[in-house]
Amino acid sequence: MPKERSEKKFRTHLKAGGKSSSGGGAPAQKEGIRFNKDFGQHILKNPLIITSMIDKAALQPTDTVIEIGPGTGNMTVKLLEKAKKVIAFEIDPRLVAELQKRVQGTPLHSKLEIVVGDVLKN
Repeated sequence: MPKERSEKKFRTHLKAGGKSSSGGGAPAQKEGIRFNKDFGQHILKNPLIITSMIDKAALQPTDTVIEIGPGTGNMTVKLLEKAKKVIAFEIDPRLVAELQKRVQGTPLHSKLEIVVGDVLKN
């Protein structure tokens, strides 16, 4: 997919609910979400990469997964579809809110535990 088309799709995706995590330096901004490089935030835009990573993990329905830095949940949702439970550590409360909104009212909600804070300090 050409870069211009990919970027447009990404911006639309964020407007629809901020479904990506991010990339930074000085904080970068993509349609209202300001990303912070100090937290190591980056954007995982390609759903094929997410699918490939999930497939290679060979998750079982009995697995509990720890995800560090779920952002707004692109990979988290796929993990929740495959695993029994996902424990997600997110340092940025704004992205926690986006992730919670994303799974709220879905069957995936009960399978997700979010720990707010620095995983290295928890």
